[in-house]
Amino acid sequence: MGEPYTMTLISRFAVAAGSGGLAILAFPPVGWWPVALVAWAVLMLALRVAGFRQGFYLGLLHGVVFYAGSLSWLWHLFSQASVGLWVVLALFPAMAGGVVGWAAKRHPLAGWLPWFAASAFAALGYVRAEIFWLRFPWMTPGLGLGPTWLSPWIGVYGTGFLVLLAGGLLVFGGLRWRAAGVGLTAALAGLGLFRPPPVEESGVPIPLLAVQSEACDFVTYHEMTMEQPFEDGIILWPEYAAPALRSVRNDYLAVLELSRERRSAVVLGTIRPLPNKRHFNEALTLENGEEAGAHFKNHPVHFFNDGVAGTTAEPVATQFGMAGTPICFDCDYAATVRRMTAAGAEFFVVPSMDAEHWSRRQHLQHAEIFRHRALENGRWMAVCATSGVTQLIDPHGNRVAALPLMEEGVLRGELFARSGTTFYTRVGWRFPQVVLGAWLGACLVLLVRPLPGAGAGAIRNGGGGESGVSK
Repeated sequence: MGEPYTMTLISRFAVAAGSGGLAILAFPPVGWWPVALVAWAVLMLALRVAGFRQGFYLGLLHGVVFYAGSLSWLWHLFSQASVGLWVVLALFPAMAGGVVGWAAKRHPLAGWLPWFAASAFAALGYVRAEIFWLRFPWMTPGLGLGPTWLSPWIGVYGTGFLVLLAGGLLVFGGLRWRAAGVGLTAALAGLGLFRPPPVEESGVPIPLLAVQSEACDFVTYHEMTMEQPFEDGIILWPEYAAPALRSVRNDYLAVLELSRERRSAVVLGTIRPLPNKRHFNEALTLENGEEAGAHFKNHPVHFFNDGVAGTTAEPVATQFGMAGTPICFDCDYAATVRRMTAAGAEFFVVPSMDAEHWSRRQHLQHAEIFRHRALENGRWMAVCATSGVTQLIDPHGNRVAALPLMEEGVLRGELFARSGTTFYTRVGWRFPQVVLGAWLGACLVLLVRPLPGAGAGAIRNGGGGESGVSK
C-alpha cells in the first residue's frame, strides 16, 4: 500500500519554516489575527505521513523560526543565551510534531487523527505554558486569535485548541471532516470579526489614577500624583515603584498620608524583606492612612531577582469593593487572576513593569495578555506599567484607555466593581487539563493497542472521505 500523500523533504521543511514565519504575523506588533487560523494548519500539512523523526525536526524548525522571530526581544535581556531559550520553547512543537508525524504515518486516513493532532499541539503547548519548570505562556494559538466570545467559556487555551482542531480537520480529515474544518475555521473567523462590544456599565464608577514612569523612584511617583487634582478613587503605581518603601520611614509616612488626604486606595509595587536577604515582590494596598492588604507575586520572572514566590491569591477589601492586585507576570498565567476572581475579586488593579530597553514589541505583546484575563473572568482591569502599556480594560477585553509607550504620563479613567463569575472561572479553566489527559490516554492506547484507522475501513468508519491510496 503506497502513501496517500507525497511531499519532498525540502518542501516539507520549507513549509514548516513558512508556518513559523506566518505565526509571527498573528502577534504584535503586526497582529494579523486571521493568520493564526492558517499558520498551524500549514505546519500540519508538512506533518502528513512524516513519521516521528521528520515530524520532530519539522516541529523544531517551526518553533525556532516562530519563537526567535516573535520573541526576538529576549536578546535584549539575555543576549546569546536567548538562543537556548528559543530552542527550549521550540522543543514542545517538536515533540508534538514527532508524535503527530508518527500517528499520521501509521494511520494516515484515521477519522480520529485530526483530533489527535490538535490535542497533541494543544496539550504540549499547555505543558510548555503552565506546567514545565521554565513555563512561559506567551505565543499560543489562542492568544494569536485574540479575545473572543469563547474566552469566558473555555479561555485562551480552549480557544487555541479549536484553532488547532480547525487546522487538523482541514489537513488530516476525509471529505466530511474537511467540510467540518471549513465550517469551524469560518466560525472562528466570525468570532474574530465580531468580538465582544465595549461594556456600558450602569453602576457606581470607581475613579482611577495610574502613573506611568520608568523612574522606579518613590519621589517621582509621589510628585506626579500630587500634581493631579484627584481624590475618592484608586491610585495605582507600577511594580517596584517604591522598592525601599518599608525601610525609608518618611516615604512610608508620605504614602500613608496620600491615601488619607485623597481619601483613596493607593496600590503600589514594593518589596517585603525576608530573612537571609530574600524578599517578596509585593503589591501593597494602603487606605485611610493604614495598610489594607497585600499580595505577594505568585510568578516571579525567571532568571531575575524577583523575589520568593507567593502562594496565595486573595483580593483586598477596600472602600470601593474587593480589589484583585496581581503583579505583572502573575497575569500572564491563567490561574492567579482566576483564583482571585473565585475568591471574590470584583475588579483588578495591577502593578506591572516592562523596562523600556525590552523594546516596544515586548510591551505590545505583554499588553494583549491582560485583555484575555479580563475577558476570561469578566472583570474590569487597570494595569500600570513603568513604560507601558498602562491601560484600562473592560470585562469584554476591550482596551478603554491607554497611555503612549515609553512616555511618562498619568492615565485617568473609571472602572467598576462586578460580582458573579463566568463559566470559565467556575469550570472552563479545566478544559486544557481535560485535553491533556485525553491526549495522554490516546497515546497510551496507540502504544499498547493501535487504534483502528488505516485503510478503507477507516474511511468508512471515521474519515468519511477519499482514500487517495495507491494499490
